[in-house]
Amino acid sequence: MSTAESHRPLTIVISGAGGAGKGAIVDSLLKRDPGLWLSRSWTTRPRRRGESPDAYRFVTPEEFEEKLRSGGFLEWNQFFEHRYGTPRPEVPEGRDVVLEIDVQGAIQVRGVDPEAAVILVLPPSREEQRRRMAHRGDDDVHIAKRLAKSDAEESLGMELADLVVVNDDLDRAVTEVQEFIEDLRERRRHGADREG
Repeated sequence: MSTAESHRPLTIVISGAGGAGKGAIVDSLLKRDPGLWLSRSWTTRPRRRGESPDAYRFVTPEEFEEKLRSGGFLEWNQFFEHRYGTPRPEVPEGRDVVLEIDVQGAIQVRGVDPEAAVILVLPPSREEQRRRMAHRGDDDVHIAKRLAKSDAEESLGMELADLVVVNDDLDRAVTEVQEFIEDLRERRRHGADREG
């Protein structure tokens, strides 16, 4: 590994079905690890009641289309009637990038960046997944659609993932992800040392 590659940011993809708890893991991870930087995704869906204005960059379909035409997305997807996309990240110096995206997005990212580390987050049960989506304000129709896609998403995610985490205890799940990232950093450092 060259020195330039050892300084290239790691791309860490936190992926999973809706209601798996990706956001909770990412929020805690960012508080624990100042070396991580979150690339905020764009979406054409409206903000949920009580959702942070920083959860996504909420844009019009026209703004999304313009960004798409200019090649500004690393990955994007249409999920039911709304679009979601990850802009090509401009990672601050010395930080590693975190992408919080669905499994289809993770597949696209891995196609662009084969070195991207993919972490699949699973809910402890479908009932808990349903409860989490209801708690965040999703309506029954949306929840039913999401749950119907979950088995297929998780099956694809299991084939792709470098680490699978069941989010039944947030603190334990975050620690597991954090240790995995530290291991990646350590391997990168040792790879650079051997070549240097």
